[in-house]
Amino acid sequence: MNRWIPLLGREQPTPASLSTEGGLPVQVRRSDRARRMRLTVDAQGQATVVLPRRATLAQARAFVRAQSAWLERHAGKGRQAGASAQAHMQPDAQGRPTRVLLRGEWTDVHWGGGGPLQLAAHAGTAQLQSRLRALARADAQVIIDAQAERLVRVPARLSIRDQASRWGSLSGRGTLSLNWRLIMAPPEVLAYVVNHELAHLAHPNHSPAFWAEVERLMPGHDIHRRWLRREGDVLRHVLPAG
Repeated sequence: MNRWIPLLGREQPTPASLSTEGGLPVQVRRSDRARRMRLTVDAQGQATVVLPRRATLAQARAFVRAQSAWLERHAGKGRQAGASAQAHMQPDAQGRPTRVLLRGEWTDVHWGGGGPLQLAAHAGTAQLQSRLRALARADAQVIIDAQAERLVRVPARLSIRDQASRWGSLSGRGTLSLNWRLIMAPPEVLAYVVNHELAHLAHPNHSPAFWAEVERLMPGHDIHRRWLRREGDVLRHVLPAG
């Protein structure tokens, strides 16, 4: 989740954190690339305000206070979602999840046993994440291959990542980057994101022509786009980064 506002000002020393009217801590981070102030709330409910170098402390404090209700609401939702995801994962005695979302369904994880998600008895969460990344790559590649003849060109490379706020992207060099967490969503949602990025091969923007291309590649895509907007944050609470 994020919000932003344009600004001008003179750089001042930056504190480690500010707080909302309700007392929620908000971490402060300056960025040479930022052109405006931006608020984010991560999957664990940690709020951050990102500041351009010239932003003043007074501007940052006013922005945080003005958005207190939004920050506190989304931080609370993040904590609740995190607790719910932890309960669904049913950690074992070693803290490893025994259930994980896979293609839209909570699926048993078998540490040293049989089943669709079988891992070695001595393996850990990192190995589980690697397995899910591999499944995300395989599913995405199937979609790319199926659409190849309908594209102006195919992606130069497929990269599976864990972006903090994006589900997919397409670089100028043709690398399609996909968030591995989409393997936890219903398959049609992963397909939507892949087709969204494939449409950028023809239209590197979000013009009406771009959306027409998305619809050509995946008719009825909007229902899956709405699912991701509504439910996507849940995916970040399962095997949270860091």
